[in-house]
Amino acid sequence: MARRPRRWRPDAVYTEVKRTVDRQFLLKPTPEVRNLVGACLGRAQAMFPVKIYWAVANINTMQLGRAPMDDHPNALDNMSRFDQLFYGLLSREINKLWDREGPVWSTRNRSEECIEDRSVEQQLLYALTNPVKDGLCEKVSNWEGLTLFGQLASGEEERFYHIDWVRWWDEGGKKNKKPISEYKKWVTVKLSPIPSWERYSEHERQTLLRKRVSKEEADFAKERKKAKRPVMDRSMRARIDPRDRPRNKKKSSPQPLCHSSTKEASDKYKIKWREFLVLFREASEKFLSGIFDVEFPDGSFRPPLMTVCVADST
Repeated sequence: MARRPRRWRPDAVYTEVKRTVDRQFLLKPTPEVRNLVGACLGRAQAMFPVKIYWAVANINTMQLGRAPMDDHPNALDNMSRFDQLFYGLLSREINKLWDREGPVWSTRNRSEECIEDRSVEQQLLYALTNPVKDGLCEKVSNWEGLTLFGQLASGEEERFYHIDWVRWWDEGGKKNKKPISEYKKWVTVKLSPIPSWERYSEHERQTLLRKRVSKEEADFAKERKKAKRPVMDRSMRARIDPRDRPRNKKKSSPQPLCHSSTKEASDKYKIKWREFLVLFREASEKFLSGIFDVEFPDGSFRPPLMTVCVADST
């Protein structure tokens, strides 16, 4: 089955999920992993600015809510470039931390458009409370992994660091007698309020989020009690083996085309998406046949061209 073409629209919010290879617990909630994820996010956002609404590192899943900064073509390109840099940096750091080799991520990230304000709110709450839903912790504030909940709910900006290895090598590398700590560079992740909450003051947004999250936590606690399912405590999370994986293999559900709170809105989006696919495929066929000045639908990307070298038999 062909991969779904990427499309970024300037006035849309996208929710994204990327899973670790074999669902291994490579994002185990530790201070080190939390810092690595935050530092890679901050570095990628600084290089390729995008709006970030939420960012949550579950035990084996990375969840993001993003949007282009504006309707400039460079802003749309930044959405893909941000992905490449962020996940590339994080892969390298995770492998270094756990002393492993090979891929960290199973596939490219699943990205879907949230087509209504309500669906954006639903995805925000889903991402933030995902570790609670999975029984990994009792409250979002207990999760040692990255959630940026403190920044969203109380304005506590979190700082992350990475080592400037380029300057370290320039100043002698292993022969350098300076401590590595002197090469720390600090970054932050700039969060944007979801569009439907922009009309509220910062205090109102924080209060609203805390109430919504508290309600979700209470609902999950009731479900666990009814099903007699235990919840992990801090010591149990600390004993997790990052190379381990879930005991029960979970079947991957089909990727939704979009996120919507009503079937009517979803059906309308499907019609528009089919129209987009027709235009995209027509443009792709012309482009791959050698018509390079063909116009592609807004927000889409041209398919890659392969360069083939032919040896001269003479």
